[in-house]
Amino acid sequence: MLRVKDRAKPKLPPVEPGVYISVCVGVIDLGEQLCEYKNKKTGYQPKVQFVWELVGETVEVDGETKPRQLSRIFTISPSKKGHLMGFISSWNGVTYTKDQFGELDLCKQLGKACQLNVVLNDSGEYANVDSAIPLPKGMPVPSTETPMICWDMDKWDDDLFAALPEWVQEKIKKSTQFQKLHAPEDVVDFEDGAEAGGKECPI
Repeated sequence: MLRVKDRAKPKLPPVEPGVYISVCVGVIDLGEQLCEYKNKKTGYQPKVQFVWELVGETVEVDGETKPRQLSRIFTISPSKKGHLMGFISSWNGVTYTKDQFGELDLCKQLGKACQLNVVLNDSGEYANVDSAIPLPKGMPVPSTETPMICWDMDKWDDDLFAALPEWVQEKIKKSTQFQKLHAPEDVVDFEDGAEAGGKECPI
């Protein structure tokens, strides 16, 4: 029996739901990414991805034991209606005004610890980061040997990009900034009867 659901499973077992002491090891500017809502493309929005290491949790990948990590992607917006402002406010234990949050350097979250609340999706196959709060008062910040990643699209560096994990590179390559920086220099020859432009995209 060749059922899709039996083949299309996560490569790694999901983290059990619960609260984990975690350290932020990655703040990645993904640039402007194509967004979809209810299976409809809604245009491009700036995105950022946070990556946390779950202290004391490991997973075996290709026979090698590695620290367990989880991540979450947010739309970059100073709006109180957006998820990012509420998440960072809870994580830092600070109530920001819109102006204060607009001045916040997200890369300063790198190395910050928190209590990360992890939940499973409806099918129980994937673990998702739900919320974050500060460590209990007086608790020391745990250390990690994982290299910290802070990637800023506005400070593009080919060597630094090449050193990023492959999965990070693949996400960044989908951004409008990457496409502009690496636009093909060759002139495209359209097939007979085809013209540049055409109907406006409904996105």
